[in-house]
Formats: sequence, structure tokens, C-alpha cells
Amino acid sequence: MITREFSPGYVTTDVGRVHYVECGSGVPLVLLHQTPRCWDEFASVMPLLDGYRVITPDLLGFGASGPAPENTIEEAAASVTGLLDALGVGEFHLVGHHFGGLVAYHVAAVVPGRVRSLVLSSTPYVDADERRRRASAEPFNVVPPVDDGAHLAALWQRRTGFLAGASHRVLSRYVRDVLDHADADRGHAAVAAYRSEDRVGAYSGPVLCVASARDPRAFPARHRIAAAFPQAGQVVLENGDISSPETVPEEFAAAIRTFHAGAGA
Repeated sequence: MITREFSPGYVTTDVGRVHYVECGSGVPLVLLHQTPRCWDEFASVMPLLDGYRVITPDLLGFGASGPAPENTIEEAAASVTGLLDALGVGEFHLVGHHFGGLVAYHVAAVVPGRVRSLVLSSTPYVDADERRRRASAEPFNVVPPVDDGAHLAALWQRRTGFLAGASHRVLSRYVRDVLDHADADRGHAAVAAYRSEDRVGAYSGPVLCVASARDPRAFPARHRIAAAFPQAGQVVLENGDISSPETVPEEFAAAIRTFHAGAGA
């Protein structure tokens, strides 16, 4: 396993205080995590991306970053651009997974000239039909606590259904991050309120849509986000699942590197 030193830091943006971790040097590459996770969803991917200055924030309201008062994708995106402004980053490559993919989608739409390339992993396309579906969906992360701690086992078992064969470390990180939130489904609420259709066509640069074959929530809808980008390439991680950056980090990093090489990025 390649090891590289991680350097943490904080910046204060117009929408809140953002914690981030970075490693390496070269062209900036920003990685955005899913909900309710934090930067270390990419801890195994970051050392595999040699030649980049990899910047991985805790999105607003997650990890060690400040709260997200508005709880919107737009606010999360503003925290990312605010962080990069504070770090003096101009152009950058951008990668987002699940919730982070939707934040990346919005960042690319509002500052397209700064985004050298865009990788959307298991990213939802949230139109009117999807908003209606999500409005009635059962909570995904929240399990009411009980005195004997049985809710911890319930969380573990629920995630196991989406992470067949995942290590105990991956599952433990998920349970940790769920327990760290007063409402671990806030991120899903922000997704459910977004309007992807309003930003179609705003970004025309290189795009790669990554799908994970063992992700039962995102994989069946993988063509919807790809349809929003006629220029997009597509790749399927056959052993990928809902947490591909952790469960198949080598394949995830390889998809990014291959895409950048092919796009001349």
C-alpha cells in the first residue's frame, strides 16, 4: 500500500468553517464524499493519485466542518468554492461520489471555467419524478436509539445489505459517521430538494460517469446522469458498491487516472 502524508486544515468561507485534508503536489484534484460520510471515505484513494494535489474537504455539515444552516446542495457547493478560493486554487479537477457527486455537478455548473474535468460517481439526477420518489422514501440512515444498543447492530446490518463483503473498517466508519449526526439523513433531504434539470448544459468540459455494479440504489439509474452530458464517457466498476472509494480504491483511482489521460487533462 502506498503511503503519503495527509495534511489537515481549516478555512472560513462565507457559508461556514470548512475542514479539509490534502496530500501530494501537482494539479489540484478535489474529492467530494457522500452523505453522511466525511473526507476519509477517500483515505485509501488519495495515496493512489500521484502527481496531483489532492484536496478532500468535509462538506459543510459533515465531519469536522461547521454546520449547514440552509442544508442545500447549493450551500455545500459554495463551501467547496469558498475553500478553493481561500487556498488560492484556480482551476481544478473535480470528483464526487453519491451526494458529493451532486455537489460536484453544481460546482461545475456555477464555475465551469475552473473545472478542468468532472467525474460523477453514482450521482443521482434529480428531476421532478425523482423529487417525488424521494419525498416518500423511507429514512436510510436513521435508526431510533434503544438502551441496549441494538440500534447499532441494526445500522450495521442495514449497511451490510449494500456492502456485501466489505471490511469491518468500512462498516465501522459508516456507523461512526451516522452516530456523529443529529439527523444523518439531512444530506438525503438536500438531494431530494435539488433541481438537476436547471443546470443541464452549464458544464461542457470532459465528464466521466462512474457506476458501481453492486450499488443497488444508484446502478439502475446510472443512465440518467449520463444523459445530462452528451460528451460523457462511462465506466462500470464491476466490484464497486455504495462505498466504492473505500471498497475498491485501486479501481476507483485507476478510473480517474485513465479518464484524465484519455481526455488530455
